[in-house]
Amino acid sequence: MADSQYPYPPDRFDDEADAVSFHGAHRAEEPFWRQNLLYIVIIGAALVMLIVLLFLIGGMGGGGDERAEDPTTPAASETSSAPADEETSEEEAPPEADKSVPVLVVNAGGVNGLAGAWQDALEGDDWADVSLSTADNQQQEPVVFYRDEEDKETAQALAAEVGAGEASQSDEYDSPVTFVAVEMPDEGGDGEGDGGEG
Repeated sequence: MADSQYPYPPDRFDDEADAVSFHGAHRAEEPFWRQNLLYIVIIGAALVMLIVLLFLIGGMGGGGDERAEDPTTPAASETSSAPADEETSEEEAPPEADKSVPVLVVNAGGVNGLAGAWQDALEGDDWADVSLSTADNQQQEPVVFYRDEEDKETAQALAAEVGAGEASQSDEYDSPVTFVAVEMPDEGGDGEGDGGEG
């Protein structure tokens, strides 16, 4: 019915009706996915990037492990076997003595003729230059000293020969190699036999 034909005067309800923009028709509500389309796109893109990154990291990690494991296995076996070979070769090769190096025999056992007995024994074993001395104090264990590093092998060979253990470096004596003796040589009879043969 047109407003001109409306028989009643306008009231407050007519004013509210004029203020409403839609009369009798309503717009359909938008679906959920359309309302949140922006958020759905962002979440989907993030998931795709995450999956791609996981594949890339997994591929790089697997290849790196294989490359790392293969070369180190033979290298480890080589390094573990090399020191063993060197140790056996060092043990098999005794120190070589330069018997021309001067040797000082020091009587530290308090026994008369001790240094002389060792002098005879060493000279019978081809040591060329053996001199004698007497220690101020007695000792309990025999010791072999060397002054310079170049005489270390000779001193060690002498220590093995006289049963004095490991040779030690010391500047206490002037001689290149010094043997501090505390007991008579065990092979005195052998020394006499060597002298007879010589």
